[in-house]
Amino acid sequence: MVDVNQIMFDMIRKSGSVATSSVNEIEEIVDTGLEKTEDNIQKVAMEYLDEKGYARSVQNMDMAKKTVTESSAYFDTVRVRKTRRMVDDMLQEAEPEELEKLMDICLLDNLMKVNEKLDKLSNRQMEYAVEVVDEIRMDSEKTGGSLVEFVSFQTLLNRYAAQGFRVLGFTTREVGNHGKLMMAGFSSTQKQTIVVFEREVTV
Repeated sequence: MVDVNQIMFDMIRKSGSVATSSVNEIEEIVDTGLEKTEDNIQKVAMEYLDEKGYARSVQNMDMAKKTVTESSAYFDTVRVRKTRRMVDDMLQEAEPEELEKLMDICLLDNLMKVNEKLDKLSNRQMEYAVEVVDEIRMDSEKTGGSLVEFVSFQTLLNRYAAQGFRVLGFTTREVGNHGKLMMAGFSSTQKQTIVVFEREVTV
């Protein structure tokens, strides 16, 4: 049989619209099982500082040793105060009527979030930039060449990215270099890449 309450529990938790658990911290004295000697007190004090994230300075060590000594005062073993986190599930004791109300709250909250996103999308304004880049060839494609052209193109992309642009698309075209004569006496063509960038305008 389907556990409807469990399904509602999972949906409410996944929505993130309401708090479903509470965290309580309880301080308790923990028995380390170590014999109460100066060396063991020193050891437990250092572990106490490390656990708390405090530096092992002389002042902190003295305070930690004092805390450990006081916690172990009436015992034969070394004891230390530790904080234990307890997480209580607030939904486990909820009645079906309460779960239904929580589901309604989650539904309304998510509808409001969707409306906010739609409003943002409908009012979104974009701006565009276009760059024309000459043919990019790698070392293997040209004799005695270098990566200068490739690095230059990469630099161009990173420059636009730093300004919040992203590549929307690109296309290639061939243009004739009619003003340049090759060794055989014919004009050449050159490939160019047209890159279109876009970014959202912050109003």
